[in-house]
Amino acid sequence: MPTPHRRIPLRAALVAAAAGCLLAAAPAPVPAATAPGTAPAAKAAPAAERLVLFDGTGTEGWSQAGPGGFTLADGALTSYGGLGLIWYSGREFGTNYHLTLDWRMAGDDNSGVHLGFPAGDDPAIRNAGFEVQIDATDSPDRTTGAVYGFQLPDIAARDAALKPPGEWNTYDLRVDGDRLTVELNGVQINDYTDTVPERRLGPGHIGLQNHGTGDEVSFRNIVIEVYGK
Repeated sequence: MPTPHRRIPLRAALVAAAAGCLLAAAPAPVPAATAPGTAPAAKAAPAAERLVLFDGTGTEGWSQAGPGGFTLADGALTSYGGLGLIWYSGREFGTNYHLTLDWRMAGDDNSGVHLGFPAGDDPAIRNAGFEVQIDATDSPDRTTGAVYGFQLPDIAARDAALKPPGEWNTYDLRVDGDRLTVELNGVQINDYTDTVPERRLGPGHIGLQNHGTGDEVSFRNIVIEVYGK
């Protein structure tokens, strides 16, 4: 006996046919377009590596080169004797970082922050790098904020920002390739580009100078943020 044909209601057939046509005609999803003249979103810069080099409690990771040294009291390192320097031997730093530290002079004293020199026990290692000077009364290229012997600071800006002996000042030192900028208490006072083949801003070490008998300069809150390698 033949199988009877199943009747499909006319209305249901028309609805099914229309739905099929709509699905066939639907366009494929299109990715969202960037508005004309708008650049694609930039990738976020890698986060800096933040290291506390001196927190006021000890000198682990630091080494002394040359005579004299530093005493540790009241959360600060204070220079005596010299000529020498205490340097952070725990790590060498490259050419992209931001170093901050507080410093205080007792009177007309002499010190400095050394950057980019190699490891060693001879204080002359500092001469392979650069020094950001601390000394309010020396010649212009050897005074506070100078890149010692190479570039004097903006004297007017320096004098306006500098706090008197007995008060704490803050250095922000930024190294970016061959460029070194110096801020004193939030005011930029020097912008130096290295063109000296026999010296370097890095890779190298960071140090603090103890200049000699009678020069008493204190340091605290030494922190570095390292970008890249």
